[in-house]
Amino acid sequence: MKSNPAIIAIAILWTIFGIIPVAYFFSPMPTENWFNAHPACQFLGMNVLVTSLAAVTLLLLRADSGSDREKVIRYCGFALLSLLLTDIHYDQVDRFHMNWQLDQFNSTFLHTSLPPYTYRFLAEGTLWWMTLVTGDFQFGYEIYRLFFTFLLCLAIYRLARLYLPSAHSILVVFVYSAFYTLSTRYYFGNLFDPMSHLVILTALYYCQQRQFWSFFWLLVLGIFVKETMILLVPCYYLMNLENTRLFEKRNLQQTVLLSVGGLMAFFACRVPFHFSFDYETINRIPESMIWTNLGIGHPKMGSPVSIYMRYAHPFLFIFMWLPVVIWGRRRLPVPLFWTCIYFTTTLYISNLIFAWNYESRNFVPGLVVLVICTFVVLKDWAAENPAVGRS
Repeated sequence: MKSNPAIIAIAILWTIFGIIPVAYFFSPMPTENWFNAHPACQFLGMNVLVTSLAAVTLLLLRADSGSDREKVIRYCGFALLSLLLTDIHYDQVDRFHMNWQLDQFNSTFLHTSLPPYTYRFLAEGTLWWMTLVTGDFQFGYEIYRLFFTFLLCLAIYRLARLYLPSAHSILVVFVYSAFYTLSTRYYFGNLFDPMSHLVILTALYYCQQRQFWSFFWLLVLGIFVKETMILLVPCYYLMNLENTRLFEKRNLQQTVLLSVGGLMAFFACRVPFHFSFDYETINRIPESMIWTNLGIGHPKMGSPVSIYMRYAHPFLFIFMWLPVVIWGRRRLPVPLFWTCIYFTTTLYISNLIFAWNYESRNFVPGLVVLVICTFVVLKDWAAENPAVGRS
């Protein structure tokens, strides 16, 4: 299928404009003092930012498929849901850690942040443009989180619609929202999470659509947001298994090209910051987190969070869904099944090695894919058992 030129342009321009403020050592808040001295202009700038994002939303609405009434209801519903989730995030995370978030933002542009935040600068680069027109970090931050949470809800729905009817796809979004509070339970409010999840799920959509160059540039964009994106490279190969032979030449060539492009992007945002192949420069840890997460032996890392949470979160976000997916594998499209198994497995293993297992926000993209697979299996099973479906 022909790639989407609009998506390619957005991915490239977003990457460039996100890099520029960081690469050229721009001041973190260049307009703060001026706007503080001119509050009327600051109010105008806030309205310009909100109006601009509303215009982007209207463009997405017009480009979306479906009847006008259905689209308006769905977009309004997702907007209200995103507002609720942003408010929950503020109440449970932001109001306690806003100073930490501001320090992370400032240190990104001063090039004093520590790994892995050193390499995950595209979210800060994006927020920089939002604060430029307002001079207010907290306002820009909250609008940023609201807007990207809204886009994430749209991306979840759009990916689900490839396999499910509209009503079930909306339920997938609500399952995500039900897990939202738990996923943000143990962190300080990193900027890159909603953006990273958005790009991952959007890339999976274009992967399923066989739009190679759309997927390629989203892969590059996503790696500059967070390195987890590189796990998606084999997904393009797996998503094409249904229409090609196992060792089809073109499919393998495209996978190799994705691997090369992904690795180039991976090193491009690391080599300038003195990256080396050790745990300290990868994720600022002294050793692998495997034994720490499993609570075995005498690891160097410790945490005040109960060890039970290191098992409970992976179970709730990943492992409790797998039995249904594996049981109903014949009810799933082959590419979707193998992509789900590969992606969730590598997502868990990478988190097991480099992060805390109770940081379940890292599992959110995998959770979405698992929920979609579960709904597909249960929908097909209910269709074969109409008495169960009616009950």
